Amino acid sequence: MQCAICRFNVESGQVCKKCYSSLKSALTELPALQQGAAGFVTPGRSGSGSPSTERSIGFNVNALDYSMGKELLGLLHKYEALIRRARSLTPPALLQREATVEKEVAATVSFHLAHLEWTVLQDWLEDFAGSVKELHNKGMAINKNFTEKPRRIPCPTDECRSHIAIDIENLLAGVRCHKCRTSWTLYRLLALAMNNPNRTFWLDIEAICLWMNLSKVEINKIVREHNVPVKNGLYDISAIAKARSLID
Repeated sequence: MQCAICRFNVESGQVCKKCYSSLKSALTELPALQQGAAGFVTPGRSGSGSPSTERSIGFNVNALDYSMGKELLGLLHKYEALIRRARSLTPPALLQREATVEKEVAATVSFHLAHLEWTVLQDWLEDFAGSVKELHNKGMAINKNFTEKPRRIPCPTDECRSHIAIDIENLLAGVRCHKCRTSWTLYRLLALAMNNPNRTFWLDIEAICLWMNLSKVEINKIVREHNVPVKNGLYDISAIAKARSLID
């Protein structure tokens, strides 16, 4: 069976743990993003105190729209009504609206979180999750909360030339090359990468520290003493692993 969101294979259920967690996290953060957007409506200031060119028309239209919650509430109320009908709950027309937009957003988000276990079993889950992700990304951009660019390493399959995005902090997570369609755990993927004589795998020092459970000082010492190749601030993880094995 495949996850209804990412299409990866899952042992049971309609959605994988990673997609479930991402959806739940995005929903949880929407009220704070909606409230935070209000702080970016007025003109920004540069370091010198003069108005920045970012909001040259006097206010940030995207931030204003997001803070008003019209798009957020439109989507969340649409699916809340669907859930209420399907589960024979109080219809929206009989509900008393909250006094403020902020409270209304928080109320409908709480409703969706309470019914999330049911929602992930529905055939419209992919559309719902995609819409929530889009609104969450928009809120993150407005609030200037940009997520870290994903780390990528080459696929270790010899005939494949694709790259795979990895989350170094989740070693047991499943990863998959969308080109050759091979799957591994991240732990297994990195093990294969370090033992592939035909490829060089580059990672940043923070990722290598997490992977090898070493400090930056220890990694830098290995790099200096063993002339580990460095490229654009990234390090040859295989060379570091070999150097460390000599030390151990």
